[in-house]
Amino acid sequence: MSYWRKTIKPLLDDETGTMFKQAPARVTLAFPNRYSVGMASLGYQVIYRLFNNVDGVACERAFLPEDPDAFEQTGEALPTVESGRNAGDCQLFALSVSFELDLTNIIRTLDLAGIHPLREKRDDSDAIVMIGGPLTSSNPYPLTPFADVIAIGDGEQIVPVLAEALREATSREDFYDLIDGTPGIFLPARHSHEPQWATAPKELLPAYSQIVTPHSELSNMFLVEAQRGCPRPCTFCLARTMYGPNRNNQGQELLDTIPDWATKVGLVGAALSDFPHTKFVGRTLTDRGIKLGVSSIRADTVDVELAEILKAGGLRTFTVASDAPSERLRQWLKKGITTEDLLKTAQISRDLGFKGLKVYMMIGLGPENDDDISELISFTRELAKVNRIALGISPFVPKRHTPHFQDSFAGVKTIENRLKRIQKELRTTAELRNVSAKWAWVENVIARGGADVGMAAYAIYKNESIGAWKKALDDVGWSDPYESNESRIELPAGQIVRGDYGDHNHDELAGRKVSSHAEGLAI
Repeated sequence: MSYWRKTIKPLLDDETGTMFKQAPARVTLAFPNRYSVGMASLGYQVIYRLFNNVDGVACERAFLPEDPDAFEQTGEALPTVESGRNAGDCQLFALSVSFELDLTNIIRTLDLAGIHPLREKRDDSDAIVMIGGPLTSSNPYPLTPFADVIAIGDGEQIVPVLAEALREATSREDFYDLIDGTPGIFLPARHSHEPQWATAPKELLPAYSQIVTPHSELSNMFLVEAQRGCPRPCTFCLARTMYGPNRNNQGQELLDTIPDWATKVGLVGAALSDFPHTKFVGRTLTDRGIKLGVSSIRADTVDVELAEILKAGGLRTFTVASDAPSERLRQWLKKGITTEDLLKTAQISRDLGFKGLKVYMMIGLGPENDDDISELISFTRELAKVNRIALGISPFVPKRHTPHFQDSFAGVKTIENRLKRIQKELRTTAELRNVSAKWAWVENVIARGGADVGMAAYAIYKNESIGAWKKALDDVGWSDPYESNESRIELPAGQIVRGDYGDHNHDELAGRKVSSHAEGLAI
């Protein structure tokens, strides 16, 4: 029995909203991770609908198999979901990428589809390879050895241009000519720098799900975008830059996009508690008996009314973000959350009968020291006196297009030592979940790397490990240009001290602005 019939067809049969279409111009929209992860991506679903809504263009999906090695041994070509055809048999092979650590998965997906991963090895007989998604806004440069086209920004603006070019182009170069110069279109063979990003006007929003499935990470949940962008000035976050200016949708507008058959609705936005219609939409949905999911709630805006709505929507554990282990570091990041805000949220969650409070935070921030970790341990103990606490701890990874893009990575040993201390002192107080420091280091390399990092990934994409990454990076001559930079608490985020002072002294360099990508964001 074929992989499609045995593994994919049962998933397809359980979907609601699938689009089946045949047309002269064929697009494969691939997600370089398993089906359940890809189907939880609202952006991925929007692109799927946009292509299929264009006359003369048909789009089918493809996903990286759960076990790529076992699939490769079958000798089959990667199939599309809708028809089971060879995913590489198309005019445009598009990948939507959300995560830095999916870089090797991009290469593997192309390989399994029968497309040579390296752009320079392909010719006119091959599908045009396009890569889009959040990763391309964050850092497109590691993708340049593989992509013919890199799409940066809002798909609502980009897809119509691509679809028209697909219908009209008579050759690969003709296709490039038709899309060259369009906002958001980066052609690695022609351009050395990323272009102006594509930004969709409010009239093309909101984004909403096309397909609902029980096999998604967000099982049977219909997603609708409450807002795009973010009004907050948090210096570490990409939402302000990656998603453009803040654009709120109207409450009734969101409700009108939700189909009558939806039983679970997820509101998507970077700061939903800042969205002016969250309570109205949430109360309307819960009054209908619809389960409710939210992507982000700020502790400083939580009140009893909002918490009651979320509980009525089926939420059992309240989730907020601290994003830094201490008050002074939260101020440095312009997070705007205080320990009092977190305690208030814990008290509200307890009083309303929530099973616990989950708090997300980062460690490994530039000016961080042992006192900051002591404060994290102390306030976690205070929170645990109020309600059951789970801590989700991630190492801080500096990103391009933020004021922190030239901050140094704290280092694997430093982060692991701090995690060990937290685990030792809080093991009987809170449930602890942390991200690997070693894989955070790899994410950090990809987040700010160039084509050399992409080629390192190409060398190891079938046998990825931390050791393989280190060797491959050495082989391509990679070195960390930010390793010796220093962040200081008395300096605004985005202003650092370079480690190699040369003929200058420490004080002369202390106020130098180095974050040209994020100029004006460190306000």
